[in-house]
Amino acid sequence: MEPAMSVLVDGVLTAARGAGLTEASLKYQRSCCVTVARYCTDHAIDEYNGQVRHRFLAEQDTRLQQGSIGPVFRSSLEKTANMLLEFKLAGKVAWRRRRPMSTQLPSRFETALRLFDESLSGTLAVGSVELAVGEIRQLLTHLRDRGHDSFGNVGLDDVRGFLIAVAPNHRSGMGNTVWAVKRFFSFLNDFELSDLPVHAMLSQVSPRRIRILPRFTQDEVARLLTVIDTATAVGNRDYAMVRLAVSTGLRCGDITDLRLESIDWRRDEIRIVQRKTSATLALPLTAEAGNAVADYVLNARPASDAPEVFLRAYAPHVKLTGPTGALIMKRYLAAAGIPHKAGDGKTFHALRRTLGTRLIETGTELPMTAQILGHARIDSSKRYIALDTDSLRECYLPLTGFGCRAEALQ
Repeated sequence: MEPAMSVLVDGVLTAARGAGLTEASLKYQRSCCVTVARYCTDHAIDEYNGQVRHRFLAEQDTRLQQGSIGPVFRSSLEKTANMLLEFKLAGKVAWRRRRPMSTQLPSRFETALRLFDESLSGTLAVGSVELAVGEIRQLLTHLRDRGHDSFGNVGLDDVRGFLIAVAPNHRSGMGNTVWAVKRFFSFLNDFELSDLPVHAMLSQVSPRRIRILPRFTQDEVARLLTVIDTATAVGNRDYAMVRLAVSTGLRCGDITDLRLESIDWRRDEIRIVQRKTSATLALPLTAEAGNAVADYVLNARPASDAPEVFLRAYAPHVKLTGPTGALIMKRYLAAAGIPHKAGDGKTFHALRRTLGTRLIETGTELPMTAQILGHARIDSSKRYIALDTDSLRECYLPLTGFGCRAEALQ
């Protein structure tokens, strides 16, 4: 990314943070900024201006007609392109919603939503709490628009009407919405705020749909790994991340969150707290994945005080954020000859499903444990892994030779 565009992107994202957007919304906005920046990079554009914006939006119109993107993303890209230009011309940008929205809820609804949020916190992962609260805010907005300001006169027809109204926006299924509504009304029933039997009504709201989730074949995985150029810093990093996903099934967010101290090089294990579930997890580090990560740490990882293993290749050298998995797959799917279009599921997450399918087909169990046993860190020379042993003395293991145990150097 050109420095000038980097400044524009930072300005827009700063405005987004100042507007109080959630982490999920910030991540989405960052992906829009990256799309515009990538267009400039791919077309060797040094200066972003009104003509560039016009050509960019024309290309997005073509993608929309081809079905590569949807109308909502196309609208978001136009908003982002406009804000980038606004920041360049004015040095600031006023964050504006795509359309005016009335978010004020009746006080009883706001109180119930806050208490519902608190009741979920600590029992579910942060992302699941945000999902449930977001769905219920839409429900309460729907009830407000139908003239309700309390739960006493809310009927099953109101809930049914909400589900019918939002169904077109959930093309992949209504499972999350139904789950959130059932959980919310169970909460209301427990606190005697409502006696509506929503759970019974939604127990069989629709036949369960069995989806065949897309994955990669072993041949496709091999081709994907082959086309990654490990001679470059970016390629070296991407190869290690894909290798790690293929061998452990870790989600992309957990890979980008992975810290140097989370790798136990002596036991060939990775210990993390999963971002989605908040559960601790330990997974074996295979020889292929271990060597790929070690090669990146020793030869391609920028010098940085950041605790994460995988960093941006360009300054600032900090942890990867935003749509990292999508960018990685976009770089290499076409080169590997793997067909891909929007919505087909051939994503970074499909590497996780690929491992799961292989384990089921072979009857193999992936050993894991929740026990966290110690720490490891890279020493200042980045040539060895320093481990704190039980005897409180340091030993050093060379970052080579996975597949056989390296001897500690006294």
